[in-house]
Amino acid sequence: MNIKTCTMIGILGAAMLAASASAQVYEIPWYTIDGGGGTSTGGSFSLSGTIGQHDAGGPMSGGAFALTGGFWAAAGDACFADFNHDSAVDTRDVLAFLNAWTQQQGAADCDGNGVIDTRDVLCFLNLWTAGC
Repeated sequence: MNIKTCTMIGILGAAMLAASASAQVYEIPWYTIDGGGGTSTGGSFSLSGTIGQHDAGGPMSGGAFALTGGFWAAAGDACFADFNHDSAVDTRDVLAFLNAWTQQQGAADCDGNGVIDTRDVLCFLNLWTAGC
């Protein structure tokens, strides 16, 4: 077996073990603001922004959260396998995906069916193996 196959098998095994872990899901659904800006709140979280804000350069992160600002920032993301958006498809993307997957984050919904499950891991590994 080559090293990529061994890595995928090991990661899939680890993902299956981690599936039993549960965590609170924090997610900002995809919406547009068509004329201005403002503040969105939910629970103890608050997100403020304006159209054309200078944060359009790249993802901002803190702890387990990341936010990409700008106009339709995700529209340019043509490679789901580059999960951490560092312009390289490598093991760090697998680890970032599995972290999001075990925390049931919406970004880990690889197949887009609205459910975070083992099919998303298989979907991601297929895309990761193909590269960008």
